[in-house]
Amino acid sequence: MLIVFIDENGKGTFKEFNRRTNRPYPYIVTSTITTDIELDNIRKSISKLKANYGLPTNMEIHASDLFHPRKNFPLSEAQIRDFASEFAEVIRSLNLRIISSVVFKDYILKKKRIGERLTVPHRLVKDDKDLSIDVMRIAYRHLFERVLKLADREYSNEWILIVHDQINVDKDYQMAKDQMNVVKIMEDELLNNAFITRTSAIGRIFKPILFANSANYDALQISDFAGYIIRKHVLNENSEKLFEIISNKLDKNPKTGKIEG
Repeated sequence: MLIVFIDENGKGTFKEFNRRTNRPYPYIVTSTITTDIELDNIRKSISKLKANYGLPTNMEIHASDLFHPRKNFPLSEAQIRDFASEFAEVIRSLNLRIISSVVFKDYILKKKRIGERLTVPHRLVKDDKDLSIDVMRIAYRHLFERVLKLADREYSNEWILIVHDQINVDKDYQMAKDQMNVVKIMEDELLNNAFITRTSAIGRIFKPILFANSANYDALQISDFAGYIIRKHVLNENSEKLFEIISNKLDKNPKTGKIEG
């Protein structure tokens, strides 16, 4: 069985603003794709890495702690850097594939001349909620198209299980709405996307899509970590060493050999 572990990085909203680039932050959806028989090897490899650093083997690794650690995180800055590099090396050694969809957001600019000064106010063509849904839809559309293309090409006899990192719906009404939006978008793409419905893989997908706690799945933690690395790569935020390490696991166009995203 082929299992697709999905995690988001960022939000679809245009309100997350990067002052360095003067644009909204990108929205990234990353999947770790492997087979059920590989899950035990993934668990053992990451547990060994944690044990080497004195961390509990059942401790959930959040990518944010490896890039912006909490004050009480149990590793020093130097140890965190080494751990992140070794985590990337572990990913490189595993039998898995990473497919990520990156959506860049930008504004329609309307220039106004006031006296001798030219101002460029940001203008949204839709309400931010609607734009956020559009951004998410584009991300999941491209992700699913590439995942099913891979499934048709390399796993033509495998059933497909999609596992998405759960959003903590107990604490925040907006988060509950976000998860409902994700479910609706994913189901709509699988039902109505013309490209997806023509693939043979569409008939091999288990339904419904599962939402799971990433603390229980190392592959979801890999998606979180890889998504963070990709985010920093596209923003030119000093993650090139990590990106280079995992790059051989990123999905590539079979004709050109170039990383797709």
